[in-house]
Amino acid sequence: MAEATGGLAKAHVIRMITPFRPELSVRHHHNVQFQMVYCLKGWFETEFEGAGRHRLVAGSSWVQPPGIRHRVVGWSDGCELLEILVPAEHETVNDE
Repeated sequence: MAEATGGLAKAHVIRMITPFRPELSVRHHHNVQFQMVYCLKGWFETEFEGAGRHRLVAGSSWVQPPGIRHRVVGWSDGCELLEILVPAEHETVNDE
């Protein structure tokens, strides 16, 4: 998708292949203009600054506000997500 859009957008599937480990979750944000996450399988939970925890389940999605600070708080075994980002190349900044 990045090549087809000249770097405008990126779409990729994220497959959680290992069990969630809380010690790997750090608060961070993405310098993007648009970010959408759609849950293909299982569930995925994130805690957003100022908005609390939100859980995606298979078939649900969210649009993540640009630059919002967040951290992953869990996922199910076999979780799969489709993520769409604008622009394709962007910076992820750790906030801890």
